[in-house]
Amino acid sequence: APTKGEQRLAKLLEGRVAGQQLGTTRDGKVEHRPGWDITFSAPKSVSIMADVAGDKRLIAAHAAAVKAALGHVEQHMAATRVREGGEVRREETGNLAIATFRHATSRAQDPQLHTHAVILNATQDKDGNWRSLEPRAFYQLQKEIGAIYRQELAHGAAELGYRIEVGRDAMFEIAGVPARVIEALSQRTAAIDARLAERGTSRGEASAAEKQIAALDTREAKSHADHKSLRAEWRATAEAKGFGEAEQAGLIAEAKERARAGELAEIG
Repeated sequence: APTKGEQRLAKLLEGRVAGQQLGTTRDGKVEHRPGWDITFSAPKSVSIMADVAGDKRLIAAHAAAVKAALGHVEQHMAATRVREGGEVRREETGNLAIATFRHATSRAQDPQLHTHAVILNATQDKDGNWRSLEPRAFYQLQKEIGAIYRQELAHGAAELGYRIEVGRDAMFEIAGVPARVIEALSQRTAAIDARLAERGTSRGEASAAEKQIAALDTREAKSHADHKSLRAEWRATAEAKGFGEAEQAGLIAEAKERARAGELAEIG
């Protein structure tokens, strides 16, 4: 049976907020979009150091980066449509209702620290009334939202003493986690790339629709594998690739030493 929290969230997704019903009514039926799901996914090396090597400080850094990115979304992208004298205008509101869910595993059962942020289709106007959102900015600035999250996370990981290797589009990895280990623990990504290659395209060239199809094509039924046994498998994989417990512990110790010495590890 659904919990009280789940029942409350279901009502909010249906647009039933504070005794109001949001949306439009057509032919006696309420039409209301429930909301938008933004996924914040940590770079693979962060997931490995957090959940395979066990540096839980990185989970807190991920949570703080998600919070910062969502704060930016709320401050700059929350708006509603207001109808005045036959004209519809966009009015910024500066507030959102967001439910977040954190997971540690990808569908392919790889280590994948990620948070789903469900932005409810509801915001309060300046008079305190609840209204539906005007979501254009979410679509236009999706890339920017992800980049803010990754920049915050890179800074957070650097504050913990990790050296950061920056790639394109604010992508980064923690220096010292071997590429072969990242690859071995990225089966899902490899499956999507293989599916795109079969279709004669690649991640760089594929349209969003093609990527979506490839992702769905390769999606395995979410199995509820026991997290403990999964972690043991990941550790065995890392060990086999020459990044065992000693190497992981060494990387964490180095980072802690840097952080203790008050050095902000360089990002670059």
